[in-house]
Amino acid sequence: MTFGELYEEYASVVYGYLMFKLRESSLAEDVLQETFLAVHQSIHRLPEVVSPKAWILSIAHNKMVDALRKRTAVETVPVETIPDGSYETASNLVFAEAMTQLAETERTIIYGLYAEGLTCSELGQILDIPEGTVKSKAHYARKKLYQWLQEGT
Repeated sequence: MTFGELYEEYASVVYGYLMFKLRESSLAEDVLQETFLAVHQSIHRLPEVVSPKAWILSIAHNKMVDALRKRTAVETVPVETIPDGSYETASNLVFAEAMTQLAETERTIIYGLYAEGLTCSELGQILDIPEGTVKSKAHYARKKLYQWLQEGT
């Protein structure tokens, strides 16, 4: 797979992941650019990669963490805000509010599983945690969401 093909196939996925995590388009675009620069520089490793999507998302995750570390000295990125235009219906607003009840890692896992269609193994690689931990965090996150949504009805 060439760099151009990787970019075409995964740029929107990476951008969606970054917007979900960062909720700020300019920062997400910067991190997206840094991510694909790193992918281009490491493209020789692609034959060793089991899942290109997970590999690229793990690079994006690490670049995002780096960008947030640099930025925290200047300002704090709001974690609980809802991105403009991302949630348009009332049911999506309820779900978005429910997602804010979860810890950051749990939100990332739920997003990865259901929005991006990643496997627990791929999420473990991205988040640098064991697959079993991803599974248990996903289970408890779903349970929390269910309870929160039940209380809200």
